[in-house]
Amino acid sequence: MHFTTLLIEPPGTDSQLINLMLVPEKFHVKTAECGPVAWNQILENDPPDLVIVDTDLPLTGNVRIGAAQLLDLMSERPRWRNAPKLMLTSDSSSAIFQQSNKKSVCAAILKPYDPRRFIQEVYNCIRKQLDAHIKEVNRQHIELGTEIKNVAKMYNQNAIKGRLKGILNSLERHFKFEEEFMLQHYYPDLDVHQKGHRQIFAKAKELIDEICHRDQVITGDKIDLIIENVFDGVEDDKKYIAFLYDLLESLTNHITTANPISCAGN
Repeated sequence: MHFTTLLIEPPGTDSQLINLMLVPEKFHVKTAECGPVAWNQILENDPPDLVIVDTDLPLTGNVRIGAAQLLDLMSERPRWRNAPKLMLTSDSSSAIFQQSNKKSVCAAILKPYDPRRFIQEVYNCIRKQLDAHIKEVNRQHIELGTEIKNVAKMYNQNAIKGRLKGILNSLERHFKFEEEFMLQHYYPDLDVHQKGHRQIFAKAKELIDEICHRDQVITGDKIDLIIENVFDGVEDDKKYIAFLYDLLESLTNHITTANPISCAGN
């Protein structure tokens, strides 16, 4: 298991210190020394588990992009919008901390900072993201189950066929959502899980195509057959959910048992 981080920080002692703190913590750190370089990385890459932004970015050159602009730009990109952000700042004014309450910023740390506090906030941000992922997986499971059960209550045959095809698309998006997270975080049973997803989707498509291409009436029994052969399997993600909860617990334990470290700048 590893976590990815984009560190937007000018070169120097602070950047070196953060890398020294994060690498032993099994973080993969990409760096951007200024706003334009960071923006290029945002355009070209998937979002990391955490973005660390120093508000004291240099504003030099023809293209000037500061920390506030980067937050605005990330908020305009759907995949980057909810990526947790940790801000480092030497500005103790109320404005910067008010800004830190927006755009998925999970914490703002005033420099110079205690490295232990920094690591704790890093893990807090990751833990919040993981908790949000677990809730979203569970929400999608409930939503899929509710959608298919609601179809059984419908009478219009054309509406039923349209809803079933829509549910098939939702099922495909759900599997993609899970597998992207598994791939990014080296889930140990990814291959087995992907194989199971392919089998479930193929069975769902076969049953729905068969039902929708017949002239026969789509009865509740046929919907029950889809639920039994497909959606009961979709909800059985117990191993993956258990893996996520174990990871969440390990992050919480790491925060509460961190060893003291001397303060930076002292």
